[in-house]
Amino acid sequence: MGGGGKPSHSKGFTLAEILITLGIIGVVAAMTLPSIINRTQSKELQTQFKKAYSELNQASRMFYNDYGISVAEYAASNSNNYRSALFKYFKGAKVLSDWDWSDQDETGGNSSTTLYAIYTMTGSTRTNGYCDNGGFTSDVSGKMYLFNDPPASGKNGPVICVDINGKKGPNRFGFDYFLFVFTTDGFVIPMGQTHPNNQNSNSLTNTNTFVTGSEFCRPTDNYRYQATCSYYAIADKNPQGNGNYWQDFLGKNR
Repeated sequence: MGGGGKPSHSKGFTLAEILITLGIIGVVAAMTLPSIINRTQSKELQTQFKKAYSELNQASRMFYNDYGISVAEYAASNSNNYRSALFKYFKGAKVLSDWDWSDQDETGGNSSTTLYAIYTMTGSTRTNGYCDNGGFTSDVSGKMYLFNDPPASGKNGPVICVDINGKKGPNRFGFDYFLFVFTTDGFVIPMGQTHPNNQNSNSLTNTNTFVTGSEFCRPTDNYRYQATCSYYAIADKNPQGNGNYWQDFLGKNR
């Protein structure tokens, strides 16, 4: 004969238990989501940075092949038209603003005539820094290019600053705004990489020269202190200690 016991029932969760569980999940999500978002954004910027660096070198090599001299050599003797000659190698290149150093206000920052503000790594100082000659030029992808003065004969240059995602933020040195230099042998190197024809200075007062060293990639209010971040971004090396650039260094200085 069958047994006469009562059927068994699984115990359900109470409302209080469900609310506690949801609360724990919410706390964990709040703690981890910003880190995930920052990592995703850093990875996106790193990809854009590598693409911009590759395109600069492609343009520089095509220029060298067509003209028989490097951008640096051409710019040294053709200071008024080297930009227009170079930008023929950038798809969809368009000059958007002729802002230059003469348009800066009395504090050395951006005046109202600049296309948009570019900030230091800390985000507290508004400036275009090194590149204040020739205005803003964009390409088909939206990247923005700015130049410094042409180089002396036999020297690397000019410095070219690239906002790798254009007007889209954060528009900060070392995050999406980086410095590169055309070389006499037809390439482009990041600010901070040694080369025999660099106009070396390691000075914070002369923006027409080349600086090297980790002291020029650190978070301060002076934009020149982030000049060599391009070099460390390419190597993906933390200039201020152990770890990498795109996650560890930028993550610490957001």
